Amino acid sequence: MHIVVMCPAVRGAMSYHLHALAHHYPAPEQMTLYVPDLFDGEALPCMVVKYPLSRRSGGKLAAYFSTLWARRRFQEIRALKPDILHLFNSDGYPCSWLWARWTRRELQKPFIVSVHDPEPHPGTLIGTVTYQVGKRTWKQASHVHIFSECFVPRMRRFGIRESRLFVIPLCTDVTNFTRHSQPNVTREPLALFFGRLEAYKGIPVLVEAAEQLRGKLRFAIAGPGKLPPRLHHRIVSQPDLFELHNRFLPEAEVARLFQRASVCVMPYVQATQSSVPWIAAAFGVPVVATATGGLADQIRQMRGVLVPPNNPEALAQGILQAYGQEATLPNAWNPKIVAEGYQAMYQRVYSEECCK
Repeated sequence: MHIVVMCPAVRGAMSYHLHALAHHYPAPEQMTLYVPDLFDGEALPCMVVKYPLSRRSGGKLAAYFSTLWARRRFQEIRALKPDILHLFNSDGYPCSWLWARWTRRELQKPFIVSVHDPEPHPGTLIGTVTYQVGKRTWKQASHVHIFSECFVPRMRRFGIRESRLFVIPLCTDVTNFTRHSQPNVTREPLALFFGRLEAYKGIPVLVEAAEQLRGKLRFAIAGPGKLPPRLHHRIVSQPDLFELHNRFLPEAEVARLFQRASVCVMPYVQATQSSVPWIAAAFGVPVVATATGGLADQIRQMRGVLVPPNNPEALAQGILQAYGQEATLPNAWNPKIVAEGYQAMYQRVYSEECCK
């Protein structure tokens, strides 16, 4: 059995997930990662095949929307002689829909697609567009993988039968962060938001909650993305309350922030799932988050605090409640267990589809 895992998106959380999967997969000799050349996979135990891709956003979009580019990549995939193709996220790229279609028609091999966002994030036009394309990819796929049980009813309504559906949770290689831990970093009365600054992340709600807690905690907001000008001014004009790290942070800086923090805050208006709870738990930082999507299940598993979305008062109370609580990595999040779940999925698909 030879599995080719196709991974167009390999930065940030997706990179940590792929590293965790590859390092803990029980039979790495059966797996090939097919990834852009910016992916750091030299130390992985499985085979890694890289394809050229521009590092500029415009160059990436041009490639993903090019039928010729997609066809060249598919010919390289065909040469790997896969028994199963697994598209890991990126189901909203036009090339992904083409790969699924060509696999079904030409290779006649199973095509699994991992769907990170079974529902689109609000507030982003590109997210709405890629979601519509992604649904076409799901239809072309032989099987669909999601990360949380809470989305099973949604996939059923979409027409994905249970025999085609797998649920395997997210996993993250937290050692990328914990290896940067430094001795003698003191915990502070600091609440940390970490992640890309997107409209659905609820930053305005966090700012209102923080202003209610002035004098009790300070707040660090860390991650790339663009804040609305008024909100940005509101944050930077209150240095006694906020510290803003509005950029992509190296793993060492992320580790230091989590070592300083006493609580991690995820005020999302809407969510699917996230790698942030993994990182927080690895550093022993309790999490307060909104009860939405698969994120709610993650917070329950790590015994964090859940509050209603879009409610600054509830968020402020939740921050105080979570402050000082103990946080641990649940056993269910063990990367070895998650990797074994992928192996079981591949074996079932192989026995049902490839050995007919």
